[in-house]
Amino acid sequence: FSARAHPRGHDELAELGGIFNDMAPQLADRVRMRESLELAMEVQHRLLPKAPPRVPGLDMAALSIYCDETGGDYYDFFTFTGKKSGRLGVVVGDVTGHGVGAALLMATARALLRPRAEEGGTPGEVMAGVNRDLTLDTMGTGRFMTLFYLEIDQATHRLAWARAGHDPALLYDPRSGTFLELDGRGVPLGVVEDASYEDKSATGVPAGAMLVIGSDGIWETRGPDGEMFGKDRLRDIVRDKAAAGSKAVLEAVVQALDDFRGDCPQEDDVTLVVAAFNT
Repeated sequence: FSARAHPRGHDELAELGGIFNDMAPQLADRVRMRESLELAMEVQHRLLPKAPPRVPGLDMAALSIYCDETGGDYYDFFTFTGKKSGRLGVVVGDVTGHGVGAALLMATARALLRPRAEEGGTPGEVMAGVNRDLTLDTMGTGRFMTLFYLEIDQATHRLAWARAGHDPALLYDPRSGTFLELDGRGVPLGVVEDASYEDKSATGVPAGAMLVIGSDGIWETRGPDGEMFGKDRLRDIVRDKAAAGSKAVLEAVVQALDDFRGDCPQEDDVTLVVAAFNT
């Protein structure tokens, strides 16, 4: 794009040469921007787990589908050593907006959460620590993120969690066909520096139960008539496919969203983590 035309005279060729000279710098800027977006997309995808960890008694599946080159949703798994040995950490987050800015905030939150969780403390304490650090970067920017953070004791299947403005996870019990919402008090991360987050827990998770953690891009997906997909459709899919395992549920949700959306474009990132308790 450094070449320039040298138009002479005032005919059409001279006019085209002038237009080319005006456009060349803009085209170069667009190419550089596209290359930056592609690099950001590659980095972001590398931050997502290639696959859930293999954990005895758990069957897990997860994915994020971005509506732009880069997105603000993410999920992660991490196994602990030291104080929390024998536990599995599961997280789903959703940053406001899309694009490079959202991706950078997502990457920052991920980098803060992993070491903070390893240090010990309850999920609520972990969340409060991450929020304090993240707020230093977001104050005055208008950016924030919701997050659901859960720890699973691999031996007892005790669940402990905290929410930062994120929609509650769902725990499906196949014996009764009912869902428990894993709720709890807590504002989104990056809004109030000294925010506190409620610790919640559940025990006695039965064999066959299924944990579902998603982002609002699922239930807020709109069809051609403007109707939202909603959580009832998500619950129906879980009931119908839970016995087939986590991957079957994941694939069924993605297919149902595509069918429901029709020719409408995807307007928000979609993230879903599914964990089936086999024992």
